[in-house]
Amino acid sequence: MLSMAKPDISSDQRIIDKAEAIARTVISQQSFYNSQDCNKNHRQLLETMVGAAIWYLPTPPELYSGNTSSSALEKLQQADDPSVVKITKEHLYPRKVAARELFQLDWSCFSRPYMKMQQLYLEKYGRFNYVLPEENKRLVKHQKAENFVSPQHSYEQAGVKLLKVSNALLKAIRKGDQQLAALALSGGVD
Repeated sequence: MLSMAKPDISSDQRIIDKAEAIARTVISQQSFYNSQDCNKNHRQLLETMVGAAIWYLPTPPELYSGNTSSSALEKLQQADDPSVVKITKEHLYPRKVAARELFQLDWSCFSRPYMKMQQLYLEKYGRFNYVLPEENKRLVKHQKAENFVSPQHSYEQAGVKLLKVSNALLKAIRKGDQQLAALALSGGVD
């Protein structure tokens, strides 16, 4: 019997494949997006579609910015079982902002547009911090495409303080190392 198992495709290859589809989509719709025929509703729909495609790209651990909210660290430190504390990946750049930037980009400058899309995703759009779900909700109103200034501005406006915490350190804290959590909260670790 013929096996129909899916081949194992690496995260890197999935990012490249999806980056190519996103770049091709943006390029194919860019002249309409920038035309007088494209009204506000059209632009919002195009930005939503491209933004959703960005959201569906894989988020390997390497895209973690190295920042976690102090509130998340406090909650992890205080928990009897830190593994049940819900923390959320919060992307620094809102999807619609990323989509808008992609539609503004002069793609003719790039011989391999998918490589530019991949680069933007890995260096900018795919980067994330860890925050509590309630902090994520507070950030939403400061990350609307029409209000967005910068990731730092959004976090300041939402009152979310970020601390540098490596992935390895965060894993140890999530496993229950409360002393390490206290040290991270005091700024005593790199």
